Amino acid sequence: MNFLYYYSKLNIGGAERSTVRLLNLLAEHGHSVTLLLRWSGGTLENELSSKVRVIHLKQAGNGSKLHFIAETVKSFYRARTLRREHYDVAISGLFGYDPGFLFKNIRSKQYYQLLRNDVEKTGDFGKTAEYMQKYGNRFDAYIGVSEYTTESFRRCYPNHADRAHTIYNILPTVDVDAAYKAPDPIAEGRGRFRIVTICRLADQAKGLFRMVDVCTSLYKEFGDTFIWYIVGKGPDESELRRRITESGLDSVMKLCGETQDPFPYYANADLVAVLSYNEGLCGVVNEAKIMCRPVIATRFSGIGEQITDGKNGFIVENNGSAILEKLRAILADPTLLCDMQINGMPAVLLDNDRKIAQYEELFQSIEKKEDRL
Repeated sequence: MNFLYYYSKLNIGGAERSTVRLLNLLAEHGHSVTLLLRWSGGTLENELSSKVRVIHLKQAGNGSKLHFIAETVKSFYRARTLRREHYDVAISGLFGYDPGFLFKNIRSKQYYQLLRNDVEKTGDFGKTAEYMQKYGNRFDAYIGVSEYTTESFRRCYPNHADRAHTIYNILPTVDVDAAYKAPDPIAEGRGRFRIVTICRLADQAKGLFRMVDVCTSLYKEFGDTFIWYIVGKGPDESELRRRITESGLDSVMKLCGETQDPFPYYANADLVAVLSYNEGLCGVVNEAKIMCRPVIATRFSGIGEQITDGKNGFIVENNGSAILEKLRAILADPTLLCDMQINGMPAVLLDNDRKIAQYEELFQSIEKKEDRL
């Protein structure tokens, strides 16, 4: 099949990593894959397979108004070229990101929309209702990355419920031994209990500022016996750093910047903390469990499909008090985590080839349905 995947920019992030893995595996399975990006310059582009064709509508520049205008004009002519091409499936990779360009310029038999987040939560911010009113009927299928995400979409938009399906994110192929043998990026914390959080530094989704509040309480009780590393970059980095310093946590809460290889961080973590307000199907949880690391996660969408509470991790209610209570118990008795150093995820999450087959089957089922109409 001939796939086109439409996205904004391939920077480092969970959605972007899962995008790269999906496109690479589709290409590996013999499909023709084109990635259409609004902007060049994404950090993760170098992880794409050479079999994936990449088209940039606009080239990243120095941010000047003149450059922006010039690239906007060029994108108009690039779009005209794209109209001459034909695809079997066009996928919009971001729900809420205007797909007007996709429908106007890409000729495809079918159009899919990926659902990467809890629609009920994003709807609270007013990002989806107008989008669905304008484009909802134009997509042949909606694909949630977890059952929870798909059901959330169905509850919000029951008129489209029969077109909503679930296909889990592609898991990374990891050389676990190499990750454990790699240089320890958090070696300074040896001898202390090491907590690792890997996320985009955006408080609204990831709950960064309440982590500072929780860490403040833990520091008063446990002192320097633990250290909490936060790996990533994002719009709230400066404010997060300010709050850490203002709270006197510079010795126990460290910002590490972003990384293209998070696995050595997992390998050396005593606990991976995923304390987001909302997710779709969290890639960090998948990655941590591949490395058989213990996880504490808040109760966000999809987490119950990855973690069995008390078996391969802990799930806590999505508030600061619950997070603090569980972390306090773990720091007081780290042996609570001994039995959780396993993967423990269900088979449906682990079978990447089956996920590609689901994309193929979905396309074929819709095509047959259209033939009958």
